[in-house]
Amino acid sequence: MINSIFEAILQILSDVSSRGQHGYDAVVLLALLVNYRKYESVNPYIVKLSIVDDEPTLDGMGMVVHHALTEYSRQYKAKEEENQGGFFSTLTTMVGNMFIADADEKLSVQTNEAILLALYEAVHLNRNFITVLAQSHPEIDMGVTSISPSPTTPTTPLGTSPPSLDDLMVEFIVTHMMKEFPMDLYMRCVQIIHKLICYQKKCRIRLHYTWRELWSALINLLKFLLSNETTLLAKHNIFHLALLVVNLFNMFITYGDTFLPTSNSYDELYYEVVRMHQVFDNLYCMVLRVSTNTGQWKEPASKVTHSLVNVRAIINHFNPKIESYAAVNHISQLSEEQVLEVVRTNYDTLTLKLQDGLDQFERYSEQPREAAFFKELVRSISLNVRRNVSLSTMSQDLLLKEFSTIS
Repeated sequence: MINSIFEAILQILSDVSSRGQHGYDAVVLLALLVNYRKYESVNPYIVKLSIVDDEPTLDGMGMVVHHALTEYSRQYKAKEEENQGGFFSTLTTMVGNMFIADADEKLSVQTNEAILLALYEAVHLNRNFITVLAQSHPEIDMGVTSISPSPTTPTTPLGTSPPSLDDLMVEFIVTHMMKEFPMDLYMRCVQIIHKLICYQKKCRIRLHYTWRELWSALINLLKFLLSNETTLLAKHNIFHLALLVVNLFNMFITYGDTFLPTSNSYDELYYEVVRMHQVFDNLYCMVLRVSTNTGQWKEPASKVTHSLVNVRAIINHFNPKIESYAAVNHISQLSEEQVLEVVRTNYDTLTLKLQDGLDQFERYSEQPREAAFFKELVRSISLNVRRNVSLSTMSQDLLLKEFSTIS
């Protein structure tokens, strides 16, 4: 740390030729240097990285990260297609999907922890890097994009627009309901969605996003928690997660008119709540049962009970009116449009309670909460780098000669 090589690393990243040869190693090295004993003393690399404002350098760093993550995605997709090939593989997948997945059932593609750490540090420390990510780079092949960004959400090289993040969160929610439930990741996932919605509310940004996919994923998550209550409660406080999920619905119910794209989106929210009312009813019965008994989950269950007040008010208000409409018109099964019509014509008689603090969240702080995680992560990355580093592609003489020209 006495002789800084920070400027040399930046020059590698800013130069197209050197970035192509050494960009990946430079980014990994920078990530490790930034994390060197950063909780024990002042780390000069943290300070220097936080004030970098040279766009070509930051842009080069972004491209290195993008290409590394794109390659990881390509390998993962190739492995996934390989595992899905053939009749017996397809049959096995179908049968396996009937049960809760085991934690061991993962594709054997090693996560690029070093690049993810580098991306985290760049975003966490340098606001200018965030600006670079928010710009469109035509020289970067984006690959498959599931949602066309709206004018307020520009295309980014790492797919960091709010719709892309929402898509990522939804995909995680629906694909990780398994016996070894990753509670910590689910908490982070739901919190990310909450923060995005808070930002939309604050700035009154109306994203043209398929919100029903998110609502459906969240309801299925509640359904999973209910179905596996006994197993999950042995390891996790599922009521904390359930509270976050219910409060997301409360955010939509209370403030949806400030960020949902159309009034029809708001109607669809109520339709989805009413359509899946059984899940909310079952959740209320479960938390009421737990909160009325003595035990360690009494208080967190009580919080979920109180948070369900508006969801239950919607269900109890609209369900009788839907049933009445069906009876009067002699219809055994109402269409979606007919239910939506009942919803639209009965808003004025619905009474909801104002809930405080829905748009407030705890700001992220790395230390002390995340310190142990990052220490372990850096240790793992360091061991992996030592195991795989190789100078065989260039002699040491050539390396020293090349880097001696870097100012």
